[in-house]
Amino acid sequence: MNTAYRVWDGEQMHYWDDVNLNLFIKGKEWTLYKDSAGLCPDIVTSSQDEKSVLMWGTGLKDKSLYDGDIVKYGTFNYQNGVICYDTHQATFKIVPVLFYLENAGNGGWTGHSIRKTVPLKIIGDVYQNPELLEGAE
Repeated sequence: MNTAYRVWDGEQMHYWDDVNLNLFIKGKEWTLYKDSAGLCPDIVTSSQDEKSVLMWGTGLKDKSLYDGDIVKYGTFNYQNGVICYDTHQATFKIVPVLFYLENAGNGGWTGHSIRKTVPLKIIGDVYQNPELLEGAE
């Protein structure tokens, strides 16, 4: 079973299906590396690097959603939200940008369930497109 993940290294996003990319996890520590022709793998980044972030996919088969994605969602009044993992409810949610910016969750986020019936479109992510978080009211 492949679990979708991506890693932001402070400059570039790396995805789980990139060629020769591997993720090693031990406890709360992780290392992203590329297999190389030599004996030692090339370390791309790790949890030791403060700029790096490991993000898991939501598991929704019809959408390529990851923790940290910025989406436009709604039925009539579209608004921007951030995909966040709620550790208290063990589920991914769409968190309105204002709540995300206030970091109201501490692991538990006030937000909306991700439902197939609510249209949403990925417009960026919090690392590569922070400008999409600006101007939240």
